[in-house]
Amino acid sequence: MKKTNRIISFILIAVSMLAFTACEQELLVEEFESDMVNFSYKATSIHYVIGEEISFINESKVGSSWEWNFGDGTTSTDRDPVHKYDEPGTYKVKLVVDGGTYSVEKNIMVSDIIPIVSYSTEDPTIVFKQSEVTFDVQLLNPEGLPVTYTWAFPKGSSGEGIDENGKSELASPTVVFGSIGSQIVNLTIKLGDKDLAPISVNVKVNYDKPVKTLFYAVKNGNLMSRKIINDAIDPEINQPFDLGYRSGKHPMTLQVAGDWVYVFDAGTRISYVADPAGLGDGEIFAVATDGSKRESVIENFGGDTYYDFYYGFVDEAANTLYWTDRREGIFRTSMNTRNAKFSLDEYNYFVQNSWLGYYGKGIYWGNVNGPIFRRGDTWWWGKNSNGAGIFRFTEADIKGAPVEAEEPEPAAGSLLTTFTIRGMVVDEVNQRLYVASQSHKVIFCFNLDGTFVKIVEAFGADDAPPTSNENIFVSGMAIDVDENGDGYLYYAYRGPEGSEDPKLKSGIKRYKLNDDTAVPEFYIEGVEAYGLAIDQVAK
Repeated sequence: MKKTNRIISFILIAVSMLAFTACEQELLVEEFESDMVNFSYKATSIHYVIGEEISFINESKVGSSWEWNFGDGTTSTDRDPVHKYDEPGTYKVKLVVDGGTYSVEKNIMVSDIIPIVSYSTEDPTIVFKQSEVTFDVQLLNPEGLPVTYTWAFPKGSSGEGIDENGKSELASPTVVFGSIGSQIVNLTIKLGDKDLAPISVNVKVNYDKPVKTLFYAVKNGNLMSRKIINDAIDPEINQPFDLGYRSGKHPMTLQVAGDWVYVFDAGTRISYVADPAGLGDGEIFAVATDGSKRESVIENFGGDTYYDFYYGFVDEAANTLYWTDRREGIFRTSMNTRNAKFSLDEYNYFVQNSWLGYYGKGIYWGNVNGPIFRRGDTWWWGKNSNGAGIFRFTEADIKGAPVEAEEPEPAAGSLLTTFTIRGMVVDEVNQRLYVASQSHKVIFCFNLDGTFVKIVEAFGADDAPPTSNENIFVSGMAIDVDENGDGYLYYAYRGPEGSEDPKLKSGIKRYKLNDDTAVPEFYIEGVEAYGLAIDQVAK
């Protein structure tokens, strides 16, 4: 019995030694291969492109014969070959030494030739009909092929070598733009017999005088702006600026403060949701008025969708942002907040429905929030659904806890309690209140005490809402008024989808203030927009 045990023990030791020896030999072979067989590659450009000579350097310390496979169906037996690729892609290059004794593989990514277009001007900003803008192209042409340039400049552009249709075949044209706004310059290049991918460049061209700017959020599109020019110029010349950033899902509120446009995006779901947990995707973000950058303020991604950012207000003097959730109340944070995540642990209500004396007397649990703003010490809070109107209060009226039934209403009082408020704005000079009511499908003008003045525009009480889940017809509203009371009310109107009635067509309209004979007109026709705001500083 003992002898058998010795034999088994010997066998186990022998197997263990063999296993150890095999592993050790395998490690030695792998280390030897990586150290003795290797290659690198280089080219003139930083990025390897089609048609470019790429030098493959054999860095192997062993071997007398070499077989290269470049991954595109071609091979070489040179020690240090030079190779060109005809098509972009990622290729697996394999080097085999001494007929297969050793080998190594590496990936190389080969790019298409993509021109880089730049432009320059001697002026601080590009001004229409004044600034000369020179365009240059950086183009890798490793094979020295003939190059053909075809430029397409916007209508009204001029310059040497540019025809009346804005076409040019110069390598580096200089142009004066004849329109304001985002000017899209298109370039196509033919390199040899190959058409390179077309390139578009967005050049922002300014007016030659300081004027105010209207900002607006396009549905399923970008944030845009347009100069408010009341001079007698061709409207076709005054084109919008594309700020280059997406508007969001439902950006009901835009507001300008300093050099920022603050966007309050209510997220994807703005109507009733049975189980809102985890569906939040709203965000407050800020975009520089010149479109140079975007910064996130606070987001609710993956949170309760009822805490998304439905409407907002920027108090620049107090350095504070305020926003409403769907129905419960109003929150706030500093204007300096950036990259924050919303949670009830981090952010407390500024006011809730039940903290005011209006609760049970106009404000109810299910009221859907509308626009908010502050005038002096008094807040104006729009509500709709299950009770509606404008509810005014001061901070002294906020109880900080549910009120008792006998609590009196705030002294400032409520207005228009039969109106479902979707938009509201005050004309401070003419002391007028403009209200867009969802239920009435009308824009009304009131005195600030709520007495009726006139109907600005009626959209038809029997018209269906724009879509079944948005229930919006007027979203953003803004006032541009001078010290004499002259100016315009601007508003974004979302008409019924597919409507052929010119009166119901979507767009941004404006109504002349202080003029009882005025009729609303389109300022920007055909665009579907949500919030809008006016930068009151002429730039």
